[in-house]
Amino acid sequence: MQVILRGLTEDASESTLADWLSPFFNVQQIKMIRDGERDSPWALIEVADTHERVWSACQRLRGVFRQGKLLHFYIPLHQAARYFFLP
Repeated sequence: MQVILRGLTEDASESTLADWLSPFFNVQQIKMIRDGERDSPWALIEVADTHERVWSACQRLRGVFRQGKLLHFYIPLHQAARYFFLP
């Protein structure tokens, strides 16, 4: 599942974000996007969690400031739904 994170500072890196987000998400990969405004990168985060856990973590982190900037978490709608049927 993917999460988009905006509101980062220009010195944000994949490793520092992974460490900071690890209590909230099971982070698999982070890709920093530095196109556009150099001082406001954003991150595409791949997580291995259920939709419910990701939604809950995004809601808990809504409105949090990090390094003086307000963070914005988005769950993209284009993701394929994953359904698991138990026998």
